[in-house]
Parts: sequence; structure tokens; C-alpha cells
Amino acid sequence: MAMKYMKKSFSKMEPYHSALITDGIVINANESPYLPPKKVIDIINEEAKKIEFNRYPDMDERELDAAIAKHYGIKPTQVTVGVGSDELLDVMFRCVLEPGDTVLGFSPSFSMYQVFTELVGGTYIPVYGDQNMIFSIDTMIEKIKEYKPKMVLICTPNNPTGQFIEEADIRRVIESTDALIALDLAYIDFAKCDYAKIALEYDNVISFKTFSKAMALPSIRCGYAISKEGNIDMLNAVKAPYSVTTYSQIAAKAAIDNFDLYKDQIEKIKNTRDVLYKSLKEMGFNVYPSESNFLYVLMDKKYYDALTNNKIYIRRFKDGVYRISIGTDSDNKAILEVLKNA
Repeated sequence: MAMKYMKKSFSKMEPYHSALITDGIVINANESPYLPPKKVIDIINEEAKKIEFNRYPDMDERELDAAIAKHYGIKPTQVTVGVGSDELLDVMFRCVLEPGDTVLGFSPSFSMYQVFTELVGGTYIPVYGDQNMIFSIDTMIEKIKEYKPKMVLICTPNNPTGQFIEEADIRRVIESTDALIALDLAYIDFAKCDYAKIALEYDNVISFKTFSKAMALPSIRCGYAISKEGNIDMLNAVKAPYSVTTYSQIAAKAAIDNFDLYKDQIEKIKNTRDVLYKSLKEMGFNVYPSESNFLYVLMDKKYYDALTNNKIYIRRFKDGVYRISIGTDSDNKAILEVLKNA
């Protein structure tokens, strides 16, 4: 059935979709290959027994905000929580942009940035990397001067390329403009450092993080933003009421309270990533350096088909580029064996 009631300006939009696959090696959605630490799961299960299912969640997420604030050594008023960081990004776009406003973002990057921009009538202008898909801060600053955007989006480490942008370069962008800078830091726990608190040093920065990646809780759909109080108040003013479930708040609090228990998992994923990167390079594949939990690889479709035929599922993009989420060591072994045979 045609989308009969969709307005014309949205008519070319397609749903964001990732197929549910329950059999084989599923490494197409940047999920953790590991369950949360046992202590985290035990806390979640115990606290879940206390849920009053006939009551709404705490709309202000007070306990979770306080736990996130404690983790970073900041104030609870400098934090807000949403249904994944996606909800908070969407809210930010609706809060800030008027029809006709311009947004800049590196490309390729998270596809929803352009969707969120277009939903409010804005214009999204991609800032492309060089021939090796490496983003240039100088180029971004030049484009900011040229287009004078209302907002600038920076995902670091970038999805899907894995490039990490150093804090000094982030500061250069921030200090080059009065535009709102949105730092999507969904994968930064896999990088060399986390500079989410940089948002508290400037009026024009919001950092976004998630419990879906390093903390292995995508099923609860919970993310958060860190910024100065005025920007947090702005997001809270537009965010849907009761959007974050009681269960999600319990699970997220258990995770952030026990973040130290994740460090071994994170290191294992990083080590597995580096082994896979080196192996793919040695096999002759064009694979991009990554400080995230995935690799961006240029290869012939026959290799993708071979992986799929062996029930190994990676993310396919246009123009022969693929993203491989980091799995276990045995996942690595299976991937490499299939690619060698192909």
C-alpha cells in the first residue's frame, strides 16, 4: 500500500531498518558480542521485582540522572535521558531548527542526521572526507564559514568509518562558530579517551551517549545527553513525557553504577578489532583504521555473498563498502576462513 497520507516532502524517505536475524553470526548492528557482566544482570533482575507495573515511570529519571552525574563528576541538572540517544538527537533538532536552517555534518555518517534535519524542514549539507574517507577539521571549519549553519553534527568515533577525532580538533570546531555543536559519542568508550564533559565548558555543545554499545544494553533503548543546564532544560521541554520506562531506568543505572566491570569486555573488543584489522590488511582488503567496535571495509560483493551464504551477517552499504561489527575471537576466525576460501 502506498504511503497515502505522507506529505510530499517526505515521500522519498525509507524506514531505517535492520533485519532481525536469530541464526548464525550476527555482526551487522554494532552490538556487543557479550552479555552485560553478571553482577549488572543480577542487580537488574532483583530491582525489576520491585516495579509497580500500574504506575508511570519517574518522568524526571532522578535516580538515573544522579547515577550518570556521579559517574562523570557533574551535576544531575547537566544530564537528561531518552529512548536511546536517537530520541534526544531528534528532540534537539526540533528544539533548535526552523524551516530553511542549515545543518553541517561529516559524510558518510549516521544516516538519521539527514532525516532529523529534513523532518523539521532544514537543509543538511554533507562535508565529505578525502579519497581515503578521512575527515578534515580544516575543511569543516571552512564549510562552517561558508554556510553559517545553525547546527554542526560530529560523530566520533564516526559511524560507519570508525574515525576518531581528537579533542583538540573538536575544540577547534567548537570555537570557530556560534552554531550548536552536537557530539554523538555513542562509540567513544572504545576510543582512547572520553571527552563527553567538554560540553560543560561551552554554551554551544551537547554530548550524546548511549547504553547500547559498550554497556551492551541495546534492548532497553536508553541514552543520555550531557550539557549546560540551559541546553538540558531545552531538551526536557520538548521530550515526550514518560518516554524512558522504569525497567530501562533500572537497567541503565545498574550498568553505569558498575561501569568498571565492563572494562575487560571493552578491552577484549578493542583487541579483537585490532586483530581483525591486521588480518584483513594482510589479506589485501582496503580496511579503514577504527577506534570503535566495528571496521569499515571496501571489498567485492562476492565476499559479502560468501559470508552471507555461511550465515555471517555484516552491514552492506552502497559502492562496495561494508561494516563489520566486532564479535568474538571465534567470530573473527569464521570470518577470515570464509574470506580466504572466497
